[in-house]
Amino acid sequence: MARTRRVSDPDLQIARLERKHAELDARVSELTDRTFLTSSEQMEAQRLKKEKLALKTQLDQFRS
Repeated sequence: MARTRRVSDPDLQIARLERKHAELDARVSELTDRTFLTSSEQMEAQRLKKEKLALKTQLDQFRS
């Protein structure tokens, strides 16, 4: 029987975190490239940056 990877496999978790980080990065870039942001967009950008930082911290923990 073929061995399957478990969801807790560190490689899969790293890939998931990297994918989410890239998605957040794209959205932050989209927002910061605009000339003007509404207050809700400014709040979204701040929230996304914090979430990106948290993901980066998680990735660093997996890699160390």
